[in-house]
Amino acid sequence: VVGWHGNFAPYKYDTARFNTIGTVSFDHPDPSIFTVLTSPSDTPGTANCDFVIFPPRWMVGEDTFRPPWFHRNVMSEFMGLVTGEYDAKEGGFAPGGASLHNCMSGHGPDQASYDKAVSVELKPVKIENTLAFMFETRAPIRTTEWAQTSPMMQLDYDDVWTGFEKGQVE
Repeated sequence: VVGWHGNFAPYKYDTARFNTIGTVSFDHPDPSIFTVLTSPSDTPGTANCDFVIFPPRWMVGEDTFRPPWFHRNVMSEFMGLVTGEYDAKEGGFAPGGASLHNCMSGHGPDQASYDKAVSVELKPVKIENTLAFMFETRAPIRTTEWAQTSPMMQLDYDDVWTGFEKGQVE
C-alpha cells in the first residue's frame, strides 16, 4: 500500500504490521476499526475515502453474531479478497474477486456463513491466512463498461441471499 502525507513524502505500509482491534465483549464491531488510511471530508461521520483491511484476527465476542451483520451504509463499499476466505462469504468469494455495494445497497453474509454463525459454539477462533480490503467512500462508485460486460462478472452474486426467511435477517 502506498500513501502520501502532504505533497512530498510517499511511504510504504506493510499491511502485515497492522494491529487489528476487535470486540472483547459482544457484537461485531463497525469496520471502521480496520481503517488503515483515511481522507477526511468536511462532513462529520463521512470520509472522502477510507482504506480498510481485514487481516488475520481473533474472533472472541460472546453471545453474538460474529460475521458482518445485514446492513446498508451511507458510504459506498468496494471490497476485494487478496488471499484466503472472507468470513461473510466462505467459499463464495474467491481471492482476486471484488464486490461493490453503493450507498444504501443492502448486503451481509451469505446463507452458508449465516447458518454456520448461528449454530457454531461461540469459543475464541482465530481467522488466519486471509487478507481482504475495502475502499469506503461517500461518493457513489461507477463501474466501467469493461466491468459491466466482463465474462468474469458473477451474474448470480445476489443469489447468496436466496432462501432467507422473512424475519431471519431483520
